[in-house]
Amino acid sequence: MSRSRRLVITFATAAALLPAALPGTAARATPPPPEPDAPQSGHHRAPLDYDENECEGATADEGDVFAPPKTDTTGHPAGTHAQPSHAQPPHAQPPHAQASHVQPPHTQASHARPAHHRVLPQKWPRNVPDTKEAVRMLGDLKVRTFNSRGYQRKYFGGSSCWVRHGIDQCTTREVALKLQSVVPAKLDGRCKVVGGRWHSEYDNRDMADPAHVDIDHIVPLRQAWGAGARDWTDRKRREFANDLTASPELVAVSTWSNRRKMDKGPDQWMPAAGAECNYSRAWIGVKDYYGLSVTGSEKAKLTQVLSGCRD
Repeated sequence: MSRSRRLVITFATAAALLPAALPGTAARATPPPPEPDAPQSGHHRAPLDYDENECEGATADEGDVFAPPKTDTTGHPAGTHAQPSHAQPPHAQPPHAQASHVQPPHTQASHARPAHHRVLPQKWPRNVPDTKEAVRMLGDLKVRTFNSRGYQRKYFGGSSCWVRHGIDQCTTREVALKLQSVVPAKLDGRCKVVGGRWHSEYDNRDMADPAHVDIDHIVPLRQAWGAGARDWTDRKRREFANDLTASPELVAVSTWSNRRKMDKGPDQWMPAAGAECNYSRAWIGVKDYYGLSVTGSEKAKLTQVLSGCRD
């Protein structure tokens, strides 16, 4: 990929990202509960960028996004499609899975309607390079020390979580939910997504309620800031945080897996077995497109993962 492609945001992407602001989501009073298998040693840390997690998830009126849904009589999460037993990750049903959860009232609203047109299912975002290309890209990335000093979420869009797109003025989250639902999304109005089905590649979980879906920045904003984005213009940082087409930066995943990832790099966190290759290739694709650097340990981990990838 040429240097000019990495440094120049496509005209189509820039035109789609309108500057109108979406009011930010109010911070919740308590952080998400720890995962049952989370390490209890001093190596475990709280998320450095909780504001980013807040923006990636559902808004306050969409329900409790931290507690997994109730299980049905078969032991599978209510409202999801059961996976074969061999496909379930070890942490798929944590002890707090029985926690109370109230479905948002609008998910049962009679005026909910299907989207205007069927979109192609997307488990991963567009422009994920294949393994050979990812190896080449990784070799071209500069290796530098990570430094996130001075980072704030507001540097990637001001007080807004997402920008609005097109004639309908749907937010980036709403557009991504529609694009990555594996069935036609159900809408309340032109933008608000109230139903669909999303498969989270991070933890092999299916979700039917958008309140349980985060639109994750594959390269977290803090990671981008510490790898070169501090030197960008405000506009370029806003485009990076809302990139739906130019690079594989945004992906629909379960809110629980995203809280587990937090703002870690690939040398600190990887998704469930079977997803490491696509995740690593997507991470490299984003960093290549935007000319971001990698650390030595980050590059070593990505190289290790790619060595076991076949396509």
